[in-house]
Amino acid sequence: MSGDNEDIVITVLRSQLAIVRAVRSVANKEGLSMQQFGVLRLLALKAPIAMSILGEELKVSPPVITGLVDRLEGKRLVQRRASTADRRRTEIWLLNGGMEVYRRIQAGYRRLLQESLESSLSPREQDQLANLLGRFGTVLLQKVTDKQNG
Repeated sequence: MSGDNEDIVITVLRSQLAIVRAVRSVANKEGLSMQQFGVLRLLALKAPIAMSILGEELKVSPPVITGLVDRLEGKRLVQRRASTADRRRTEIWLLNGGMEVYRRIQAGYRRLLQESLESSLSPREQDQLANLLGRFGTVLLQKVTDKQNG
């Protein structure tokens, strides 16, 4: 890999780190960790979710997911319920308060990212960046999928 390509990779990774820090900062202001925000995000997209599936999706062990759900339940953001299909299975539901917190965090980090884009790039440059990152992301995902399947 040439020096210029290494610089590009480092720049992409630093940008990703900056975005993660922005999300973490907004989540922390709402009193949530990144993992707790991840639980809310998954529930906002797919609720209800079985505890076991939630742990698999977030790539955390059962004790960790139990602790995350315990803390979110204590904040009245989520609720455990026995599955109606299989009472041995526990499902996690996002409560209205949890959805409100999720939306505030999402709006907060999006606002922060948009303000940063507007103060550093012209509208044309923003369009170019979106186009380039879209192409890059598509190719990267395809390469990852190919490696997993082959």
